[in-house]
Amino acid sequence: MSTTHLFKPITIGKIALNHRMVLAPMTRIRADEATLAPTDLTTLYYAQRASQGGLLITEAVHISPEATPVWSIYPRVADVGGHVPGIWTKAQVQAWKTVVDGVHARGGRIFCQLLHTGRVAQPEIGKHPLVAGTDAPLPPVSSSATEIKSSTEEGNQYNWDQGATPPRALPESEIQRVIQDYAHAARNAIEAGFDGIELHAAHGYLVEQFLNNGVNQRTDCYGGSIENRCRLLFEIIQTLTDVMGRDRVGVRLSPTHIDPNTGQSKQVYFGVRDSDPDALYSAAVVGLNDYPLAYLMLTEPRVGGLNDKAEEERAYQHPLSNRPYRDLYKGTLIGAGGFTPTTAAQAVQDGAYDLIAFGRWFLANPDLPDRIRQNTPLNIYERTTFYGAGAEGYTDYPTISQPRGRFQQMNQTQIGATLATRKKRTP
Repeated sequence: MSTTHLFKPITIGKIALNHRMVLAPMTRIRADEATLAPTDLTTLYYAQRASQGGLLITEAVHISPEATPVWSIYPRVADVGGHVPGIWTKAQVQAWKTVVDGVHARGGRIFCQLLHTGRVAQPEIGKHPLVAGTDAPLPPVSSSATEIKSSTEEGNQYNWDQGATPPRALPESEIQRVIQDYAHAARNAIEAGFDGIELHAAHGYLVEQFLNNGVNQRTDCYGGSIENRCRLLFEIIQTLTDVMGRDRVGVRLSPTHIDPNTGQSKQVYFGVRDSDPDALYSAAVVGLNDYPLAYLMLTEPRVGGLNDKAEEERAYQHPLSNRPYRDLYKGTLIGAGGFTPTTAAQAVQDGAYDLIAFGRWFLANPDLPDRIRQNTPLNIYERTTFYGAGAEGYTDYPTISQPRGRFQQMNQTQIGATLATRKKRTP
């Protein structure tokens, strides 16, 4: 089908956009080791992907040392180094300002995704020079002292296979401190010039650890009922909207689903599950209507197949799972996870989503909107360079007008085609 629907202008809040293709937030682990701030390469990376009237969302930016993981579980990071960025120091704010200025110079808009990883962060961050010798609270913390269990079971999207330090449960007094850490990060985002912020409330991190009763075993006002487990989400959103103002806060959720055929949970990150995810996330999404958000982004539970070749990616064959939430949420809805240019256009045309966030394809194609408009071949992403330091697999992907160098390409109609053909031949 035609991708025309992806190029219809849209306004989210006070921001007018020329097209509906969003750069999805993606961990890249390339912050400066000493300052945990973005670098000149980071500035180039986002500027390359900026377009006139296009929206970019940053990688997860951590609100405090307590919120910051050390991603040495990835072999490449362990081998070549790299770190995730923060936004709690002046140096970090100034570095992000340079990134924002680079995006604005190309006519783009950019939101800063704010994250506290909860029990996923580990105590090693306390050894970092920015943290050592300070009184900064250290990880891991969570809703309850429920530890991450080593697991390679299907559905654990990050394949956590290392022992993790058990977290301590945040007392109510410290929950308010964490909320103020979010407020501090939001004020810093304003100082850096961001057009808005996104609350990362998905993928098994702190907010999801409060939402889901597989982790949250509390008996106070933040535990037990669905209303109580949603309390932290809504309190953070209220605080962020107080700081940012109307239409400048987005939220990301990754609703868990129970497969009716197997009874197994789908879209499980770091072992975070709920006994009744449909009821939980329906209540959360309905509750978001009470806030003047810029948008809600939902992750489709089809980001698996992380080792598949691009033309065989299993995720591209899965139907949409979050369609029911379109009827519950009254604002702007962004879809992310496993979209191709064709399925993205179909989702917008059908009204399932208003915009589509692309991750891997935007990573590998800095001029993705132009390529989709012209139906030109796409650079195939290199999984081995997703994470870790350096320009390789970061700022060296070519645009249409540049020589493709070592990068392989594929026609847009080929994405997932091999697997689709294989399925047709299966009795």
